[in-house]
Formats: sequence, C-alpha cells, structure tokens
Amino acid sequence: MLEYTPRSPEQSLLHRVVRELLEPFLTRARAREHPAPHFIEQELRAFLRCGILAHGFLRLRCDDCGHDRLVPFSCKRRGFCPSCGGRRMADTAAHLVDRVLPVVPVRQWVLTLPYPLRYRCAYDRVLASEVLRAFVRSLFGELRRRIRKHWGARAEQCGAVTFIQRFGSALNLNGAS
Repeated sequence: MLEYTPRSPEQSLLHRVVRELLEPFLTRARAREHPAPHFIEQELRAFLRCGILAHGFLRLRCDDCGHDRLVPFSCKRRGFCPSCGGRRMADTAAHLVDRVLPVVPVRQWVLTLPYPLRYRCAYDRVLASEVLRAFVRSLFGELRRRIRKHWGARAEQCGAVTFIQRFGSALNLNGAS
C-alpha cells in the first residue's frame, strides 16, 4: 500500500492523531444525538487523504535525465490541513503584494468576537457576512472621519481584503477575522 508521506514532524503527529481518533469521535458524537457538522467531517476526511499517493498523484518525468517523481494530490482545503493552508496563505499573500495592493501603507485590523457570537457565526455564514460587513462599514467610517479631522480632505475610496479565521492554534473555534 502507498503510505502517507508527511511534510513535517508536526503534520505527522497531527495526521496520526486524526487518523486514530476520528472514527471514535464521530461515533461518540452520533451517540449523543449531536453529530459533528458535516463540514467538519469532510474537512478531517480530506486531510487524511491529503498527500497520500493511493488517493491520486501526478507523475512528473524529466526528459533530459529520465528521472520520474510522483507528486501526491493535496486536499486544497482552507481550514485544517497545515500544509495546504500554509501554501494557500503564502500564495495569497504573494498575489496580494504583487498584483492587488497598491504601493501605499497598509494597516491590519483584527475583529475578535465574544464566544457566543463566534459559535453562531461559525454555523451561519449569512450572519458572519453581516458581522464582517458591519465591521468594515464602521471601520471605513472612522477612517474617513480621521482623514477629514487631520487633513481636511475627503477620502475618495477605502479598500479592504478580509479573511475569516475559524480556528485558533489549538484547533479551537475562533471568530477572529
């Protein structure tokens, strides 16, 4: 059988823990009549297939030396897989810096929600969008007021790139965006 080839020691440990505990976790959740949400199960199962040749691969061959290399498919998920999440984060940051953001000062703002609202937003994407929209509208209003106060000018346009981070470093539900 083609085995999983971890990309880092941390991912190897995480993969082993998820592989060993996913089914018992899902079984206990079903027994309590509170099954895990479908998107969580999908994310974890995709992570377990990520990087395993048996689940698909691309064969690369060098025409000059004849060397072959098999590259396993990745899960390309957003939330849980450290390898795919890290690659997506690096690619997105490079794209933003190289092609999207003008050469102007940039400021990062973080919105942290109270725990009850974090939980509701995690399961209600419409609510999460409304909360984010209200935050951005309020932030832009404050920035426009500051520009008028300090420079006596009008801000023609504000812009934002937003990301919703659903999990903290301990895989706890996180409502920061």
